[in-house]
Amino acid sequence: MIKLLFTIAALVLTFGCGPNTEKTAPTVGPKAKPELFLYVTNVDNLRLREKPNQSSEVIAQLKEGAVLEGAGNESTNQELIELRGIPRRAPFYQVTAATGAKPMGWAFGGALTCVYAGPRSGSPDAARIEQFAQFITTLNPKDLDSGAKAWHFVETDLANASQPLLDAAFVLLERFLERMKTEGEFYLLTEKQPFTADDGRDIFTDKFDHSKYPLTAKLYAAGFRMVMGEGTLFPVVNWGRFQEYFGPRTTHTMQKYINQRVAQQNTPMYDDGKLLIPLEKMADVAVFWEKFNRENPFFPLGEQARESERWLRLALIIGNDYAPVFSGDSSQVGQNYRSAWEYIQQVHPNTQLAQTAKEMAGLCAAEGWKRSQKVQDFIVKSVDAPVEE
Repeated sequence: MIKLLFTIAALVLTFGCGPNTEKTAPTVGPKAKPELFLYVTNVDNLRLREKPNQSSEVIAQLKEGAVLEGAGNESTNQELIELRGIPRRAPFYQVTAATGAKPMGWAFGGALTCVYAGPRSGSPDAARIEQFAQFITTLNPKDLDSGAKAWHFVETDLANASQPLLDAAFVLLERFLERMKTEGEFYLLTEKQPFTADDGRDIFTDKFDHSKYPLTAKLYAAGFRMVMGEGTLFPVVNWGRFQEYFGPRTTHTMQKYINQRVAQQNTPMYDDGKLLIPLEKMADVAVFWEKFNRENPFFPLGEQARESERWLRLALIIGNDYAPVFSGDSSQVGQNYRSAWEYIQQVHPNTQLAQTAKEMAGLCAAEGWKRSQKVQDFIVKSVDAPVEE
């Protein structure tokens, strides 16, 4: 049932929809909408339309890696479009080209990567962003050498770039390496590598020398590192390298984002079918993301940050297969969750997570700490609850 609820959560995120009208992005709390948004197109021949829907007239076609600018105006309607074999549901954004000819129109948001949101003064050089973005389009995501080439471009051509420009470069590089990880399926290569038991121990403790084998050296140069999960060794994007290079060079907000991602990669929450950290520690991470999202509602990687908050909130309230809330034998709430919900309310009051934990704990207590229909209804409601922006 818990696995099903997480599936429902993913479907809600992917296939939500709204009325077919236009709107302007609102001011969120004390944070005013930024003056300028910069986006990079991540598919080729993206259609720029007169109105925000697929049937509207096409004004222009945009090449992959083009930089667009806008004022944050998005449509209330969302449409489902398949991009590189993956269905994406997203609104349209009102944009114009940041360089060259500047027709104004509407582009599908699922085909755009936001790389900047802030004042026009001090904004990154759009031409230099476009230069890097279009260089990436020449690289084959299934070729390990492509990662090293992308990193080399950043470390040489953008060595003295401004903080906002390096923020944008980080967003594009991280996205490309994640695409490499998915499309390259490099785990198929490491499955054939005869790692020793000592290698496995060193990888698990993050002491492995990646220069030991030609394959792992090549992976490391491309921006990946070996990890162990559920008894299997496989490569992931090396966030430690991101932290080392971009950490001192990016804006304070981006540094906070990178540092937290590195901390989570270095201290995994689950492995081999079990929870590795206390639920209270997980709650601390969930609250970090909640506060980060409230303080930075227009952060370029906000979609990922909000998904982290949402996933952790669900894990703490309704559990998952690694750490179920209810005992299989008695269908009663485990003492670890009761303690965690109390901890959240005491240590992190005045948060959305604390409010949700209070409601769940109160309802479960009234139902004898058992999984009743009322509790089940609340769980479904929690899955549907959006993350505040």
